[in-house]
Amino acid sequence: MFSKLFLMWNATAAALLAHAAQAWACAVCLGDASDSAIDGYNASVLFLMSTPYLVVGSIVGGLVFTYRRARKRNEKTEAELIGHLEWNQEESSR
Repeated sequence: MFSKLFLMWNATAAALLAHAAQAWACAVCLGDASDSAIDGYNASVLFLMSTPYLVVGSIVGGLVFTYRRARKRNEKTEAELIGHLEWNQEESSR
């Protein structure tokens, strides 16, 4: 069992060393300008770069929405309180 594992490990290492440039190169380094692998690689990089901005933006948007809704609710209750304290001519005629 150990000899098979050792032989497989050595064969894999030899194959990687024989083609070292292909083993360590990315899709952009070895591809053509019209290769679909390059387009996929570029799309994945764009997705990975934009994901943190989308997450933080959605959190900030939710907080702004909640703040504005609470502020509007407070203004409405303040207007109702002031409406009860207004002087009414009809009620004060004695």
